[in-house]
Amino acid sequence: MILEYVLGLGKRRVLGRCSVILTMVAATAWSWPSMAEWRSPYYHDHSLTGKIYSLQVNNWVSAAHLHQAIRDSHFLLLGETHTNPDHHFGQAELIHQWLDSTQSSVIVMEMLAIEEWQFDRKRWSSLAELQKSVRATEGKWPWELYDPIFKMAVQHGLPIRAANLTREQRMHYASNNACQVEQAGQIFRFCDTLNKAQNDAIGKLILDGHCGYLQAGQEQPLVQTQIAKDASFALSLYRAGKENKVVFIAGAVHVRKDIGVPRHLKRIGINSISIAFIPVKPEKVTPADYIDRKLGRPFDYIVFTPSDRNTDPCVEFAEQLKKLKKHN
Repeated sequence: MILEYVLGLGKRRVLGRCSVILTMVAATAWSWPSMAEWRSPYYHDHSLTGKIYSLQVNNWVSAAHLHQAIRDSHFLLLGETHTNPDHHFGQAELIHQWLDSTQSSVIVMEMLAIEEWQFDRKRWSSLAELQKSVRATEGKWPWELYDPIFKMAVQHGLPIRAANLTREQRMHYASNNACQVEQAGQIFRFCDTLNKAQNDAIGKLILDGHCGYLQAGQEQPLVQTQIAKDASFALSLYRAGKENKVVFIAGAVHVRKDIGVPRHLKRIGINSISIAFIPVKPEKVTPADYIDRKLGRPFDYIVFTPSDRNTDPCVEFAEQLKKLKKHN
């Protein structure tokens, strides 16, 4: 068993697995019902905008199908583009559909570090208080975009838990070959969770994300950090899921079933549903244009949305580097 107790208390099987109720696949694609007014400004008229694609059955499905599919899920993973407001409204809608009055639920967030977030079990009664607390913990994050999720937390009294490593911990994983994470006396070993092809896939994503500014081989510390973060997320979800249904809010890459958190969860016997909110691009007009199946199914469902940007991200990255050099 990969999950162990540091104090030698033995090994424990993970209880609770999610089950997916499949409904009939819609013959045609249905638009997302609560998104008549998009918040992101670009590509509203794209042919995929507002549609939901199931990678389980390789077809379009209705919102009703998606809602039914997630209802009995114990672990629901919702991937996003952090700066896209439509993704957070969509996540809040799915959380609303997923909640079960007979079971306690908790929201776990990538953005908060475990050792810095002091409100692990607090049930929030005020949006202003919650916003103040997250800003005090992680001030650089665009927290105002997360108000739809925070309002859901306040309305239903849902605790918000942290899942991430601290900056110092991330630097530790980047500088050595450590391959285990620890939380509250529990160790999760992730040394061989991913194979070479999966590691290489993460490396390619990192190289592509740095737009040619990294030489081959320079991405390896970042790959190690990415895997350590995903392992930390998985352990956080495992711990939260002992007593609650769990919804995880994170970047879309983290919720990939082939290389992300679901892969680590699967290693310790936990099934999960992964849904990615993906912004459309004008040159990509079919679901296959957005899906890399080389390593298996990356998500269970994709919800296509407008985009909050219409510029080349590599141009933006180059501008950010110029500003950094000017300040240094």
